[in-house]
Amino acid sequence: MLMNIADDAKKANLTKVIEDLGGAITCNGSTSTHVVTGKVRTTLNFCTALCSGAWIVSPFWLKESFRQGTYVDESSYILHDEEYVLKYGAELRAAVLRAKASPQGLLKGYNVYIAAHVQPPAKMLSTIVRSAGGNIIGGLEKVNEASRTIFVACEEDMEEVVLAVKKGIGTFSSDWLMNCVMRQELDLEGPQFVQSL
Repeated sequence: MLMNIADDAKKANLTKVIEDLGGAITCNGSTSTHVVTGKVRTTLNFCTALCSGAWIVSPFWLKESFRQGTYVDESSYILHDEEYVLKYGAELRAAVLRAKASPQGLLKGYNVYIAAHVQPPAKMLSTIVRSAGGNIIGGLEKVNEASRTIFVACEEDMEEVVLAVKKGIGTFSSDWLMNCVMRQELDLEGPQFVQSL
């Protein structure tokens, strides 16, 4: 389990509950089965856990599991976060259930090239892409199938953007990628990078 709780005393109590129930805390989102949190965060661990099909649950799930002496069904405890609803126009529940139905399936079958200047940094985005089932490629010259390739770029990468567009490769911003990850929906009809300038 991955725990995104800032309060150290609360974290210590919840860690003890997890251990008493036979679970363990991990620092790796992609191997996590659950994320216990009170708020959605776009951290590396949160994103990789979501893409890998982990349950994103509120601390109430752990409290109820402790009360019953066994892990209870997670579906009633999927985190509800108003900020997530406002930002993504949907409930986190839908994203969690999509990811659980197809762990690491969001970008399965896609090659993704991440330009050097994007933010969050390419290394972080590459880890998230892999956790979503995508294959990272090292340059536009490695593109075999334009329709199955996604290029993530920013304004500083305009020369490569122009080349990608000429090759028929979908070019998108890192914001687009993160929105897809957080919603667990691949929106290839969304505005491409050159359209959003």
